[in-house]
Amino acid sequence: MSLYRKHRPQKFIDLIGQEHIKTTLANALENGRFSHAYLFYGPRGSGKTTTARLLAKALNCTGRALGKDNFEPCDQCLSCQEITGGHSLDVIEIDAASNRGIDEIRELRDKIRFAPSTSKFKVYVVDECHMLTKEAFNALLKTLEEPPAHAVFILATTELHKVPTTILSRVQTFDFKKAKSEEIIQLLEQTAKKEKIDIDQSGLKLICKLSFGAFRDALTMLDQVAAVGSGGHIGLEKVQSILGQSTEDEVWQFMDLLAQRDRSKLIELINQIYFEGKDLENFLGEVVAVLRQLILVKSGLKNETMADNTLVLEKLAESFSLEELVQMIERFIEVLPQTKTAVLGQLPIEMAIFELIKPVDVSDLPEVKMKEEPEPQKTKEKPKPENSSNLKSEPVIQNKATKTEVVQVAVVQSNDLGKVWPEIVKYAKSHNNSLAALLKDAAITKIDHEKVVLGVKFKFHADQICSTKNRKLIEEALNKLTQKNYHLECVVDPDLKIKKPIDAEEELLSSAKEIFESA
Repeated sequence: MSLYRKHRPQKFIDLIGQEHIKTTLANALENGRFSHAYLFYGPRGSGKTTTARLLAKALNCTGRALGKDNFEPCDQCLSCQEITGGHSLDVIEIDAASNRGIDEIRELRDKIRFAPSTSKFKVYVVDECHMLTKEAFNALLKTLEEPPAHAVFILATTELHKVPTTILSRVQTFDFKKAKSEEIIQLLEQTAKKEKIDIDQSGLKLICKLSFGAFRDALTMLDQVAAVGSGGHIGLEKVQSILGQSTEDEVWQFMDLLAQRDRSKLIELINQIYFEGKDLENFLGEVVAVLRQLILVKSGLKNETMADNTLVLEKLAESFSLEELVQMIERFIEVLPQTKTAVLGQLPIEMAIFELIKPVDVSDLPEVKMKEEPEPQKTKEKPKPENSSNLKSEPVIQNKATKTEVVQVAVVQSNDLGKVWPEIVKYAKSHNNSLAALLKDAAITKIDHEKVVLGVKFKFHADQICSTKNRKLIEEALNKLTQKNYHLECVVDPDLKIKKPIDAEEELLSSAKEIFESA
């Protein structure tokens, strides 16, 4: 039998955590003022079903006299033994995930009228009740509101928001919290002692960390570690090996290489971890946790989890800016689920490393000479030569040079920025072809000393251009080339008219045509 079933609490005093719920239920049992319907909600492995069984056992216990300090079931009477063994006829557990239709609820409604066989109350425990259909909930409403005197309902769910408000108004709700680290450690120590499992405290802490506040998950992992490492001492390295977890040294090694911007060694380390069969998702989660601690250190915030590594974190934090840390966390969180679904598990992390380790160096942009003199003004007046023989090619060529220097993407009131914008688009294309294509379908609608407003026709285009990554790329290029700290904003204008650039040859022919027609 698995550990979480073997060591399931049989009395309220054995429950670890959830003190607010134990106190409330104990008072209700002592005073005999309990409800006909309860709803337990909270994360998985937090003790909802266990508490429901304890409540059912306490209600039907024949050896328990109602009175002060007598809320605990005796665990000796026939009813307690039947409920503990899971074969009581008066405690009916229903899995709503597989019995979610209206027919099953109608059957329950018809049977609830019959009195209990041997116990005082007939208790219905409906697990994962949010899985019931809308029709099934509606069929349950009247029964839940006014059940027979001998019936008690206990609903349990992990997704409270899916339970209709009409149900919530008819039950007492109890919020089960995630278990605290010290509570899980306490449970693991007690279980290891009972099962005579020789395991390091560091190993128990790792299991606690991987359980994410779920008692059942913690006991399941302890069961797995005990089965593989039976017959001897179980150290931290053995726990890491059995659970497929990377070592703490590997996480710190990754952070050091990240600080050194050593892309090749980072890739080698990721491949090493992958081919050793370790969990990349968990490894990346550990890296994100360290990056979060670095942000807290740089922000002057500290907590107890940093106590053992404060000096290391402070030294490591000097290698990163806050913006870099935020960008790394965002990118690693983005690829976190992809490590499970990608064809090559290490590939998403490798791609993230290539993006993050290659900083946006705007100095690599091609040089653009900024002219201090104003741009030659274009006049609508067409030259009127006395005869066509006096025409020379120089004015046309000069006109060509002036226009091709400015036109690259549609720009409205661009002034000097119009000269720089083509290089920004070109640079964007060298990093992201999609971004460059979006910029070609955009127009600058406003420019002031701090802000550049870019107009687009569609909201999707605005969201893509002004995403954190793309905006940073464009703004840094703008700031470097113009020597001004511009902030990029996007506005959506469905009626925006985009003037597309024309080829130089076409521009030359158009100008020549205008001159000859005016003669």
